[in-house]
Amino acid sequence: EEGPAHYICYIDANDATLLMRKNEVMYEAPPLATTTVSGDVYTTSPFNTETNEKLKYLKVIDQNTLINYYTDNSGEVVLPINIGSQVRYKLEGLYSDVQTNGSTPDIYANLSASNAILFDNSNSTIQERTAYWAVNEVHGHFKNLFPTFTGLDSPMETNIDEAGSCNAFFAGTSINFYAEGNGCQATAKIPDVVYHEYGHAINNARYNSGSGMWNGA
Repeated sequence: EEGPAHYICYIDANDATLLMRKNEVMYEAPPLATTTVSGDVYTTSPFNTETNEKLKYLKVIDQNTLINYYTDNSGEVVLPINIGSQVRYKLEGLYSDVQTNGSTPDIYANLSASNAILFDNSNSTIQERTAYWAVNEVHGHFKNLFPTFTGLDSPMETNIDEAGSCNAFFAGTSINFYAEGNGCQATAKIPDVVYHEYGHAINNARYNSGSGMWNGA
């Protein structure tokens, strides 16, 4: 990729040899910026210490062009965007769209050559971050088993702190987790609960399209 061009060329009139070529278009390609996105999550349960984990497949939006980019499976993304541009990082990605009362946590930041974006308690709740992380974990496990199946290769609506307590449910196109109450933790803080509810989505998409297993509890 040489970029835009408008050439003036000088050619030998006798043998058509190119003597000189000059590009009249003056431009400078923007330097590439690298961003790593991570979040503080519970990888086992809220009774164990939270850890900082890379957030895979997370949406990154160039606010000038509104072009979407996504972190890779290491939580990194290379952005061909001018340094200093404003970028939006959303707790939404290729396989999960986290929402609390219809709102998705996000971070706005000006781009540097190297960037470390952290989702923590200043911009999101740990149940939001844990649910996003856990959905990507279970989706990745599923794809390892069924790499050619694409029925769940889209953002699963992941609703956090729904009215109620001590439970969670799958609703056809979304997984939903109750708020803290009645002696129970917010259920999105528990990865096993997230895996369970996403399991209903797997069962629904992979097996219930015809004969096969039906969703139970």
